[in-house]
Amino acid sequence: MVARVVVLENPAKKDKSPKKRGRRGGGCVWQPKYKLADGTVRKAEFFWIRYTDDQGKRHNESTNFRHKKEAQEMLFDRLTKISRGEFEDFQKYRKVTLKQVCDLLRADYARQERRSTKKAERSLKRLETYFGEHCPAASITSEKIDQYLSARRKEKPVPSEPTLSRELAALKTAFNLALSKDMLRRVPSIVIPDERHRADEGEFSPEQFTALITQLEAKNRSKYLPSVVRFLYRTGMRAQEPMGMKWAEVRLDLRMLRLPARRTKGKEPKSITLDGDLLKLIEQQRKLHDKKFPSCEYVFPDAAGNQIGYDRALDQFQAACKRAGITEGFTTWDGQLRRPGFHDLRRTFAREADRCGVPHDEIMNIAGWKTHAMLLRYLGAPEDRMRSAFSKMDMSYGKARQTQAAD
Repeated sequence: MVARVVVLENPAKKDKSPKKRGRRGGGCVWQPKYKLADGTVRKAEFFWIRYTDDQGKRHNESTNFRHKKEAQEMLFDRLTKISRGEFEDFQKYRKVTLKQVCDLLRADYARQERRSTKKAERSLKRLETYFGEHCPAASITSEKIDQYLSARRKEKPVPSEPTLSRELAALKTAFNLALSKDMLRRVPSIVIPDERHRADEGEFSPEQFTALITQLEAKNRSKYLPSVVRFLYRTGMRAQEPMGMKWAEVRLDLRMLRLPARRTKGKEPKSITLDGDLLKLIEQQRKLHDKKFPSCEYVFPDAAGNQIGYDRALDQFQAACKRAGITEGFTTWDGQLRRPGFHDLRRTFAREADRCGVPHDEIMNIAGWKTHAMLLRYLGAPEDRMRSAFSKMDMSYGKARQTQAAD
């Protein structure tokens, strides 16, 4: 049974006893009292404010503050916006909720069909749980974001710093989307920690790669994977690019393949010249296509002639690594051992190409990196480049000593 509430005190109905009035248009702060059905009189939990805007419209608003001083500061903020002519815009932006902002990011991820959609959804859910789905987005300040981080770090189990960085990145991207669509007036300062030192480490040695291919070929259910793995090892491409590659994107007569911009992470078309072992690999796939899957449009189909599923392929890849005993050298950013993944083939390609003397610009074009700084993250410590530099210095120093001796 719902209790009947009667308002006992309302600023609209004051007694007629003479009282000192504030300045006209200054608004007021009050804390309503309520009388319940059983006769109990209680004060409201929060203070309310009343003010009149520049159009003559009166507003009653709950401050959600329990202290009168904070409510007075909120009233002063409203009156300041009215005096500056900013109140109309403020009214527009204050109605936008955090959920509306987060939904913009969800829609953007769905439109781009991004593989990290599930991770982004987890980050958005944590933000909505903490702040509340109906929290006004304009009320989320840098101070409140710092409080959010402090609260997250006190949880058990304690989330990792990369996890918190992804949550901040999701919030910042969502706010920027809302700003671009004129749903927010400004974006609070959100500083994403520098994580260059948190990169995972690990590359396949030639012996490990050979053992991996052997294990993949030994299992009937993963016989379609060796070709994909060899392709990734030779090109450094992201795993989903060859898994979704179609014959319409391959020109064997020109010995080239060209991925459209919609299928690359950088949203730019990517072209790769086919030659040597890479050309032989694609020609073998063409023979397989003509023999077994003449109606399949994918260059690397699974055992049933369909597009390869990433998650299932990764499970089979990591199982093959486990059977081959490939664990050494693969660590997380904090030095903990981890299972190898497809991305380690990308790192292996970059380092092998660098050791072979391939120019960095060419490595970036093949693998799809936009900046030299990102390539250097994958190359890691430049042992081979230092070794080459010291060797050249020794040769130069030796020649100088011989010249001095001859003189």
